[in-house]
Amino acid sequence: MCCSWLISLLFLASLGISHAQDGVKCDDIFEFSYAQWGKMKNVRYRSSKIERQDGEMVTASFDFTIQPTPFKAAGRMRDKGHYILYDTEQSTEEAIYISNGFPFTNLSLDIHGKVFRGLNHYTISDAGCNFIFGIIRDQYEIIGEKFQCYRVVRKGNEELVVEASADDWGYREYVAEEGENVLDIASKFSISAYLIIEHNEDVDQYLDDCGGKQLKLPIFYGKHIKLHVDADHGLPMLIQVYDEKGLLEQYEYADYQFNVVLPKDYFTVDHLDKLD
Repeated sequence: MCCSWLISLLFLASLGISHAQDGVKCDDIFEFSYAQWGKMKNVRYRSSKIERQDGEMVTASFDFTIQPTPFKAAGRMRDKGHYILYDTEQSTEEAIYISNGFPFTNLSLDIHGKVFRGLNHYTISDAGCNFIFGIIRDQYEIIGEKFQCYRVVRKGNEELVVEASADDWGYREYVAEEGENVLDIASKFSISAYLIIEHNEDVDQYLDDCGGKQLKLPIFYGKHIKLHVDADHGLPMLIQVYDEKGLLEQYEYADYQFNVVLPKDYFTVDHLDKLD
């Protein structure tokens, strides 16, 4: 992108983001990113993840096409070539698994269920970077004194960094209210749903009814959190979260394309079924 570094600096200056040696203003980074996301008709990107699941580090890579409003997401699993389709105008609870081989049939699956989500930290309704970005913003609003924000050049790219460390990281006891499941509790406290499963032996899945159970909950989302945002287009490039065991999850984003001209039927089974 020609002169993107200079253009991004001028744009950030217009937002009032400081160039002082002590870093940039975290509030301005969040406002900048949300403003950019709000202007997009759609976005394409490649997402690579590393997640700790049941004691192992699991990796995966996807190509996503996201339409923010109304929310639609089409993802291609790069290792197998299968597509997954989520269209909130059709269902907010289910996604369609479009097979590129075995099981040779398309399946409608609960996006939070054992078959579709398993122990993955997030699901397709969280695609588009916005969900976990929102969690980090919530943490900033709760424990802003633990955050620092600054700019770096990483892999030759100008990026804005939001980073926080919590020396008082730990767990606390919580008695779940009637009808609460893991996702409800994680949303209530802006914490990692996966860590609730990992640290409570009688909780196995995200939709498990936790009502009345005494649970161990992380105090914060992570012991150490780092978010890299592109200084030009404002979307995340790297998210890393650590707990007391080390790396909990990492998401890296690349090859962004914005406002792509898509066929009218792009977010349909018929269209995605025809793609290689």
